[in-house]
Amino acid sequence: MTAPAARTGVRARTRAAILDAAAEVLTATPAASLGQIATAAEVGRTTLHRYFPERIDLLRALARHVTDLSSQAIVRAEPMGGTPSAALRRVVEGQFALGPILLFVYTEPSLAGDSALWDELERGADPVDAVLVRMREATGSALPLPWIRRTFWALLYAGWEAAKEDGTPRHELVDAIMTTLTRGVLPEPEPA
Repeated sequence: MTAPAARTGVRARTRAAILDAAAEVLTATPAASLGQIATAAEVGRTTLHRYFPERIDLLRALARHVTDLSSQAIVRAEPMGGTPSAALRRVVEGQFALGPILLFVYTEPSLAGDSALWDELERGADPVDAVLVRMREATGSALPLPWIRRTFWALLYAGWEAAKEDGTPRHELVDAIMTTLTRGVLPEPEPA
């Protein structure tokens, strides 16, 4: 008989394999079937349904999983270490790497109307806010934090789209995001 801890470990690994496969498959083919995801996860469709009875259950779990990945990337970026600008760049690079799956989660129509899910997911924005506040204080900006946060995510979204549609290299897009965040698109000239 298998010990409960071993079963839990196997269940956790199987669940993670399904979510990782879903992230990979759905970023390439947003309308992919649960069967395609099960195949990519190397589990049977019945097993997938044991974990996620309906597609929406899988999508909600994937959104939470992606939020966890985003939070882990922020922690790895050490947002409170080094200069505010260097910390912001590390956060941008970490989030940019998650682009395809974040783009899928944020644009998936079946998730868009789930306000309870989005309320839950937005609680993970605090570490991003911390680095944005550091940068705002370092630059003396008077812009409100909600505007800065929206700008941050909108620029990442624009970068992900540019990478996907135009094939612009990642390093150029990270540079463009940082330039836009720190200098603006159309800064007014210094008064004479």
